[in-house]
Amino acid sequence: MRNNTVHFGKRPRNPLGRRVWKDLLSDWKRYLMIFIMLVVTIGFVSGMYVANNSMMTTLTDNVEKLHQESGHFELSRKADSNLIPALETGEKADVVSVFRERAYEEAEEKVTEAVNEAVEENVREQVRTVITEQATAAVEQQLAGYAEIGMAVSDEQRQSAIDEAIDTAMSENYDKAVEEALRTAYESDDYKTAFSDAMKEAKEEIDKEISEKYDDLAERYELNKDFTPVPVKIYELFYKEQSELIPADGSYSGNIRVFNERTDIDMYDILEGRKPENEDEIIIDRMHADNVKLKVGDRIKAGNAEFTITGLAAFVDYSTLYEKNTDTMFDALTFNVAMVTEAGFERLSAPLHANYAFEYKNKPADVIEEKVLSDNFLKVLITQTAVTENETEIKDYVPAYANHAITFAPNDMGSDEAMGGVLLYILVAVLAFIFAVTATAKLEKEASVIGTLRASGYTKGELVRYYMSGPLLVVIFASIVGNVLGYTLFKNVVTAMYYNSYSLPTYETLWTPDAFVRTTVVPIILMLVINFIVIIRMLRLSPLRFLRHDLKKTKRKKAVRLPKWKFFARFRMRVFLQNIPNYIMVFVGVCFVMLLLSMAVGMPETLKYYQGSMTDMMFADEQVILLTTEDEDGNPIETSTEGAERFSMESLIRRSDTLDEEISIYGIVDGSNYIKLDSNADGVYISDAFAKKYSIAKGDTITLSAKYENKEYKWKVYDIYDYSASLAVFMPNDMFNTEFGRKNGEFSGFMSDAHIDDIDEKYIAKTITGEDMLKIAAQLDHSMGAYMVYFQYVCVIVAAIILYLLTKIIIEKNERAISMVKILGYSSREIASLYLVTTALVVFVTEFAAIFIGYEAMCVVWGVLLMKLGGYFAFVIPFSGFVKEFVLVFAAYMIITVIDFIRIRRIPKVLALKNVE
Repeated sequence: MRNNTVHFGKRPRNPLGRRVWKDLLSDWKRYLMIFIMLVVTIGFVSGMYVANNSMMTTLTDNVEKLHQESGHFELSRKADSNLIPALETGEKADVVSVFRERAYEEAEEKVTEAVNEAVEENVREQVRTVITEQATAAVEQQLAGYAEIGMAVSDEQRQSAIDEAIDTAMSENYDKAVEEALRTAYESDDYKTAFSDAMKEAKEEIDKEISEKYDDLAERYELNKDFTPVPVKIYELFYKEQSELIPADGSYSGNIRVFNERTDIDMYDILEGRKPENEDEIIIDRMHADNVKLKVGDRIKAGNAEFTITGLAAFVDYSTLYEKNTDTMFDALTFNVAMVTEAGFERLSAPLHANYAFEYKNKPADVIEEKVLSDNFLKVLITQTAVTENETEIKDYVPAYANHAITFAPNDMGSDEAMGGVLLYILVAVLAFIFAVTATAKLEKEASVIGTLRASGYTKGELVRYYMSGPLLVVIFASIVGNVLGYTLFKNVVTAMYYNSYSLPTYETLWTPDAFVRTTVVPIILMLVINFIVIIRMLRLSPLRFLRHDLKKTKRKKAVRLPKWKFFARFRMRVFLQNIPNYIMVFVGVCFVMLLLSMAVGMPETLKYYQGSMTDMMFADEQVILLTTEDEDGNPIETSTEGAERFSMESLIRRSDTLDEEISIYGIVDGSNYIKLDSNADGVYISDAFAKKYSIAKGDTITLSAKYENKEYKWKVYDIYDYSASLAVFMPNDMFNTEFGRKNGEFSGFMSDAHIDDIDEKYIAKTITGEDMLKIAAQLDHSMGAYMVYFQYVCVIVAAIILYLLTKIIIEKNERAISMVKILGYSSREIASLYLVTTALVVFVTEFAAIFIGYEAMCVVWGVLLMKLGGYFAFVIPFSGFVKEFVLVFAAYMIITVIDFIRIRRIPKVLALKNVE
């Protein structure tokens, strides 16, 4: 039976598919610019995210991997054999009982000695009196007998006889009589009663004195508050501090903190070389080595001991080189951390620092719980060292969460991620604009082709897929290249900046899904959505309108009647009026360019302004913050420095979903010469920086929280204080003490315009001067300055691409008109003067408005950025910065004008004849 099935053969391939690659090649310049922009955006931002995520993950993992401490403390001497086991139990010592028992034992010895001395003195006096009386009576009786027989004696003879008798009796009977009398006295009830009364009185005095001292100690360290035992494991982490000298560089001098070999806690990552193996070898901090140009194999001196550097390391407890935790800023130039073998440690002549690291056996869930554990362990440390047999003082105590050497680098790198996120948002907005403009320009350029294809039967769906294929291929290839560069070149650039600032370990590059989504998935989806919307809206028009290049949805308006100007002036005005939509597009593009340049130019200028103004922003030249406001004798610490004023200080947190920001709270004395407050204010003052950052006005209520406690403070804002150096709240000192439950008259330190030099350093926690503030500004520039240069390169590249694409679109939209003018006999130079001069004037004028809009937009972006970063400083661009932006854009346009002139020369005359309507 015959098969009557009809076979049509294979379905022919859509010829539009082969045309996609030809379109890309024919318009390669436009797509190359888009490709470069996408690669720069994706590569730069993904590099930031990948480097940040990889480094942050490494630091987090190293807490366990390198056995990072939960904290450390230093004692005045090595702990005795009983102290460490007692501390590891996590139990408080019963200070009162131990002190009382010791005092009672000492008192019993002293009371026994005192009572015995009194009894013995009394017995000896009584024995002496009895012997004297007996001897005198015997002599008197003998002399009376002599008198009866007529043998009278003189008074001198009488007294001489009595004295001789007393001396004889004393020599023969005194010691024996005293011994017997003392034996009787010690066994008597009177003696026992006297001893008991004396002990009772002594114990009462002891109890009173111990109670007073303990109450003071308990109040200062809150020893009587709720307490939960904190079991820990304690490790020796001894070190010696020496002067550091580099034999090869006689001009250098610094300090080096040399640790004994670490085996159990606070380990290290050797980035180059190996660990020390004998007494002459040492490993040092890699960051410090880079700063002072040291390398493996070089020699350094720690005091009088010379060592060979065998390795450059990153110590897990020193990711930032803070010499003291109270320092305002770290110092990787003149401070070094090192490790030697035990034999090498013995070579060092400096005194031993009895430093101990501890580790919680029950890990805290968060920083609030860690604060509770830390406070409780401090109570353990205070009480247990107080009751130790050997007199031991606590020299230092720093929990890990408050250790700047551990926390500063991760916190700072977290802020870098926020900065990268803001830049990404700006670049995504620019990409959206570019996609929309290029999609529209492409459709307008190929209007005749679209009309022909639609008239030939091609569906809208086929055309949508066709016109989206080219941009999609470009975005996909750019995404691949951008991610490759992001995970290699750009990532290495960012990590190099991190290594230039901090003592960081070797990291492992990690796949970062967040970076892929933000830098790759989002641009692809954005391109697809924008192109789809633009193409679908355009394809609603009929094929005939495409063939006629009539793509406007509004009806044609009458031509505007122009004044009787010269021909070229009228022509330029006509060009302007006919291209108003295009010039609006140019204006928007220039605004984006100015926004990018505001970031590129303004951020370094802001940092420069901030550095130059830091010292002027301080309300006093020097602030001395005290560890305690009382000396060892319980007297208030005072200073005779002229103009010095007391002040109080506390830190609270303003909590939000994006950032928990630290706010400084100041208590100011009445009539202060440095911070003038209204004593009758019914609220608090806040700094101008605080008000601007969080848009707080007079009369608003602010809510702040204790940093490590579930406690809130609410205050009404009375006024804004002109102070921009930090986020701060000011209130009278009496109000401060009331709010924070302090004693009347209590304070935290002194502020003065003169140097305070009459307070013992052991009472000083921190001194803040103008130099310290400049250190902060310098470090800010060191940490962010490299990013600023990085941003400038990216912004300038993107800005140049935007200008190129926009001017290219304008020329392309006027190709037919330019071709027609060429047919009329005008030269390329004359045509360029008609079109390019008009565009140049538009760019020149729009730059002024765009500079203002870009600056205002950047101020908004800056505010968003600061909501994710700590602190506040206003975004500042000086007049010279605006001039620089203007010149950069106009100079870039002048360069692109040369390219446009070449493009005009290449427009053929036949183009106008091919598109006759």
